[in-house]
Amino acid sequence: MRDKNLMVAVIGCFAISIIFLLVIIWEIKKSIDHDEKLRKLSVKAKNIEVEDNRDFSIYETFVGEDGREMVLIPEGIFTRGSTSGGFDEKPEQEIYLDAFYVDKYEVTVEAYNKFRRAANYVETSVPFFQGDHAILEVPNHPVVGVSWVDAVNYCTWAGKRLLTEAEWEKAARGTHGLIYPWGNEILDKRVNMSGKADGYEFMAPVGSFPMGRSVYGVYDMAGNVSEWVEDWYDQFYYQEAPMMNPPGAENKKNRVFRGGSWDARRVDIRTSKRFAATPGRKDSIVGFRCGKSRKEEK
Repeated sequence: MRDKNLMVAVIGCFAISIIFLLVIIWEIKKSIDHDEKLRKLSVKAKNIEVEDNRDFSIYETFVGEDGREMVLIPEGIFTRGSTSGGFDEKPEQEIYLDAFYVDKYEVTVEAYNKFRRAANYVETSVPFFQGDHAILEVPNHPVVGVSWVDAVNYCTWAGKRLLTEAEWEKAARGTHGLIYPWGNEILDKRVNMSGKADGYEFMAPVGSFPMGRSVYGVYDMAGNVSEWVEDWYDQFYYQEAPMMNPPGAENKKNRVFRGGSWDARRVDIRTSKRFAATPGRKDSIVGFRCGKSRKEEK
């Protein structure tokens, strides 16, 4: 009886060992299959990225007096604001704008320094920056450390102007009220925002995220650096603004800047998100791009 029990125990242990070995083999196979699936997806993603990185726009372009390319945003309506955003983003409604041009890229350090030398203008200033200040001087990085007044002066020198807030939003989201310039979901390799997952701890060279450009072919309308626009900030303005070419509020304390930055969370890079600061503010997250009315070129 004792030998029989021993035999049963040995057989049981052997069976358990076989089952355990099979489980290990199964898990290894699963891991191999998973890795192979990821490899195939990675190859597919790279192929899609290459195909989607083509730099094109179906819209007319124009080179400004500063030598920088601008993209035509055609006249017509677009959806401004958001029902799910902050109080100052409501109501969501259709707005009509005349045609205008917008800088394809944010104004760079190189372009701004050209203006400074020509106009004998003051240097940029960033009171606080947690990284190496040399990053702020890279020629193809977006310029920061500029106030709203500085941005206006550059655009005037270049024969342009700052965009109105409505113009900025249309250039960023198209006519159908997209949450982000590329669509309605956060996707990889579309934006430089908070964290290092996008490959940059701070600002990136302008145009580094071609898959994140807007439907008009305008780059970095989300993240990288926020951008000054013409308007005074009024949290109630959307409730009373005209629906055709809204000029913005009058004589308020703060000016509007849009687009989020390299330090922004995903909720702050939405195309409808509004920010405000005193016109004299200078820091490492705010830059600008210029605009121009199309009728000025006719």
